[in-house]
Amino acid sequence: MNRTLVTLALLASLQLVSAQEKVSKEEALAYAKAASADAAKLNGTPIATDVDTQQPVAMKEGEYGGMVLPQKNLKADAIAKAGATPVPVGQLWLHKLAPMKDDEVVSESKLRVVTVNADGTDLNVPQCALAVRRASAGTLELLVYGKDKEPIVTVPLKEIDAKQEAPIDLAAQRDYESGKITLKLLGKYQASIKVTELIL
Repeated sequence: MNRTLVTLALLASLQLVSAQEKVSKEEALAYAKAASADAAKLNGTPIATDVDTQQPVAMKEGEYGGMVLPQKNLKADAIAKAGATPVPVGQLWLHKLAPMKDDEVVSESKLRVVTVNADGTDLNVPQCALAVRRASAGTLELLVYGKDKEPIVTVPLKEIDAKQEAPIDLAAQRDYESGKITLKLLGKYQASIKVTELIL
């Protein structure tokens, strides 16, 4: 199988499972390699990100899925000291899913959709930059970006105390026609993002 077909197979299978059934580290690394094959696409997010493709976490279920890539050298201190200026923390890649805002799916026109061509077949994969900032009320929030410099979704970032191996851990729950992705940052912070099916 040539590299193009491998890329197609990997991205097509980038889907979502329960937290107890995450894909293996080897499989997640393969997804990250496929997603980062084009450096311009990987680094073309509206806020500057520099992600570590050696520490991905990916999940899948049926046709749907997600993967998170942490910012290189992500530190809890940088998050704790965040001010009004967004601090990049990584990227969230989705397959056949899109974030929701106010219980409505974010429109395709606001998403950054990366198109991967494999043997004439295009795969459209939403790529979301992630950042943290401190709101005017003094609380931390997670920002999810589409194709513009204004976030498409903003959710509270809560303090936790958990053990985890990856800089950003990923869990998911499905609820009828929508679901929730929970991101844990360095075992110190947690935020949840609602998602639903995206039809491109």
